Amino acid sequence: MEIPRIEFNQPAVVILGAGATRGASFVRDLPGTLPPLDTDFFTQAQRLSTAKPKSLVADLVRNAVKTFGTNFSLSMEGFFTQIEHLSHVFEDYRFRGRPKRNPYPGVRQQFLQVLAALLDEAVGRAPNCEYHAKLVRALSPRDTILSFNYDWLIDVSVRDHGEGKWNPRIGYGVRTYQKSVLGQGTAYWASERKPYPRRSITLLKMHGSMNWFPVPTQDAGRRLRLRQRWWHQKGNLQFEIAPPEWNKPIRSGIYQKVWRRARAALKTAKALLFIGYSLPATDLPAQALLRVDVGLKPRAAPPLDLLVLVNPDHAARSRIRAVLSGRIDSSTRVLTFDRLENFAAFLGAGGGTSAADDRGVPRPISGGKGRAL
Repeated sequence: MEIPRIEFNQPAVVILGAGATRGASFVRDLPGTLPPLDTDFFTQAQRLSTAKPKSLVADLVRNAVKTFGTNFSLSMEGFFTQIEHLSHVFEDYRFRGRPKRNPYPGVRQQFLQVLAALLDEAVGRAPNCEYHAKLVRALSPRDTILSFNYDWLIDVSVRDHGEGKWNPRIGYGVRTYQKSVLGQGTAYWASERKPYPRRSITLLKMHGSMNWFPVPTQDAGRRLRLRQRWWHQKGNLQFEIAPPEWNKPIRSGIYQKVWRRARAALKTAKALLFIGYSLPATDLPAQALLRVDVGLKPRAAPPLDLLVLVNPDHAARSRIRAVLSGRIDSSTRVLTFDRLENFAAFLGAGGGTSAADDRGVPRPISGGKGRAL
């Protein structure tokens, strides 16, 4: 990754969360629903405009109220964790006789379909974010993106702005179909003028993606089939994601391969950039992934040269610093930005100066190790 303003040009790992999509340039012009954060999923879902999603949302909210009461205040992850446990208890401790059918898998399916409709309306089918474009232009095939998002914004960005450095045949960290009708999606997600460069940015979708067809969880040898359409047409939409549950299926199948690649990239990275990712306290797999190779002999993860935090939430920035404390020392440069817009402006600034301006000023973080420019 190249950041001319600080004369930085080294391989980097970029970690994207829901805040990266919420901070996209096109969001400021959206009239209604916004790309959801974990904390406001139900709020955004109830703003959906089309008839079919409204009926889906009504059923989902009705079931949520029935289960958790009229004033429930669960986040997306909290809601889904509860539904998962309720389903397990229903199945594991069934009563004798003729028990009722387990209702909770149906609630799970409702959630997934509402999520698909919400992302379709909020992100759009041809999103164009100038901030993501600048990020992709700053990347090289040496760099890795870890995306915890289900949406397709970063996929569109590397396709449209990653000419010569994005190859969907190898870029997702798992094999994709390349021939016949199964390979049409791979061609769709390639850069048009130079579809298949020999080296590629690595884009690891840590929880799957709306533009992936379903893959059996245990089938590690199955290739990934990419979707060209990720919106409702007839019936329920089928896609491959690991929803926000406490027991994400990341230890088998394609997820095991993706997370293994992520660990390898994090272990050797000298630069980490967190954009809109808050590292929730409940996401223990992600925390473990960031910690596992710190101090692990004989080849421990090296200290970081650069840590970039793009997030207005001070508590989230503190959590990330705490988890990475073993890789931050007195030589680590720490830059913080409230918004992706600020960081994109910082990327676009030329020269080696660190003079302050009102677009992307790096701000010191008080306390702990590390220094800010």
